[in-house]
Amino acid sequence: MTTINDVAERAGVSPKTVSRVLNDHESVSAKTRDRVRTAMQDLGYQPSAVARSLRSQGSGSVGVLMGDPSGGYHTRVHHALLVACVETGRHLSVDLSEGPIPGWQDRVRAFVRDGGIREMILLPPECDFGPMKELMRELDVRCVLITPTTPDPQFPAIGMDDRAAAREVVEHLFSLGHTRIGHIAGHPDHAASTHRRNGFFEAYAARGLPRPSPELIVQGEFTFKTGLEAAKALLDIDNPPTAIFAANDDMAAATCMEAQRRGLRIPDDLSVVGFDDAPIAGVIWPSLTTIRQPFEQMALRAMQTFAAWNANEGAGKTNTPFLAQHSLVVRESTGPVRTDAPPRRKT
Repeated sequence: MTTINDVAERAGVSPKTVSRVLNDHESVSAKTRDRVRTAMQDLGYQPSAVARSLRSQGSGSVGVLMGDPSGGYHTRVHHALLVACVETGRHLSVDLSEGPIPGWQDRVRAFVRDGGIREMILLPPECDFGPMKELMRELDVRCVLITPTTPDPQFPAIGMDDRAAAREVVEHLFSLGHTRIGHIAGHPDHAASTHRRNGFFEAYAARGLPRPSPELIVQGEFTFKTGLEAAKALLDIDNPPTAIFAANDDMAAATCMEAQRRGLRIPDDLSVVGFDDAPIAGVIWPSLTTIRQPFEQMALRAMQTFAAWNANEGAGKTNTPFLAQHSLVVRESTGPVRTDAPPRRKT
């Protein structure tokens, strides 16, 4: 699905400029306006009826709580939601979620009250936190859940097939000759961690191969620091893996750093794959092979869901999550398995 981001990139302008063209804003020059409209035509971009309706209604703020705004996942989600709000004439209000610490309910109530928020995006792990969802019902705030563990009949959900994506990663590594593959799992409280680990195992089962030994599965928490510790553990074992699949890009980047610190060449001596296509994936060297989450599609779908829900009480809610389509982005961090033993240097 073509988004406002795609149009902006094609026209060489910002998403905000595309939004101004869509809204016939007088501040855009005729030359820029023509370039944007040509990009729309070339890409077959059609602003959705829902987006046009939202812009005409002048809808208010959509709230979102973020646990770690500096993380790659949250950076991408935040940007995608901002773009979706620009496209649909809304505003995004963001507050820091620090987990179930004393007084969290009062903080959320104040956020909702002071921001005039009637709609909320709940990201992991809040999308699976029962007391948070109960509070949203108490405050009569409509919520869309992003990648929850299980559907909730009260709230629509949007996600992607993490298990299928993880299987695709492992199949890619199999195609390069790797069979001894390490996995750095994500935070144990996040459903995505379980789905990605299960997909990792399912790829082996589909090939009729035995499940990797426990020493090849190391727990992380989606942070660079935990990825670094997990990479050390994997590279210190007597028969280290020839490839490592980390459950997000921050941990994959940490793996690359630790491997290179030991004198290993990527991908000659070790292939590394991440997940999310966070900004770090494209700027480190070598650039990361990773799974690209369709954040823009998910964010726009969330706004469309709110609009449908507002128009018809039952229209926005469904027990079946909307699954956005991921893609495997192959870059420089994966290559054929090395047939001879690479040099090893422990910490």
